[in-house]
Amino acid sequence: MKILEFEDGQLVSKGYIEIEGKKHEITEAVYSGNTPLSAFNLNKAQKNLLTSTYYLKINADTTAGQEITLPCYYKVGEEVLDVYLNGERLLKSSDDTGTDGHYREVGDTGSISNKIKTTTDWNLEKGDVLDLVVRGEYNDTV
Repeated sequence: MKILEFEDGQLVSKGYIEIEGKKHEITEAVYSGNTPLSAFNLNKAQKNLLTSTYYLKINADTTAGQEITLPCYYKVGEEVLDVYLNGERLLKSSDDTGTDGHYREVGDTGSISNKIKTTTDWNLEKGDVLDLVVRGEYNDTV
């Protein structure tokens, strides 16, 4: 899929209607909502359409709370990464102890990372398989 880069436009003139050769300024419609139509939001929506899947076989037992290097990059805190362990979807945890999930994203919100870490209440075993779904395209130079 080819991504088109949208750019915001600039106001050249206010809206008007011409009646008998005379221009009359009009009041533009007013919109409300949480997702304004902007180049940024259009580009973000397009990039989220790009979905890639990756596979990682665990080659050695890992202790609880250990970092795992993934074969892909993602943007931390943007809800673009899904992690599956042996076919079962894991939940991202809000804390290291695993109160409400199984793994943590590694890095500052908005940064690009290729690591996650297990919570301190479970570990991975040799032979486990992680399937990863990443929405968008990211690399370590972004």
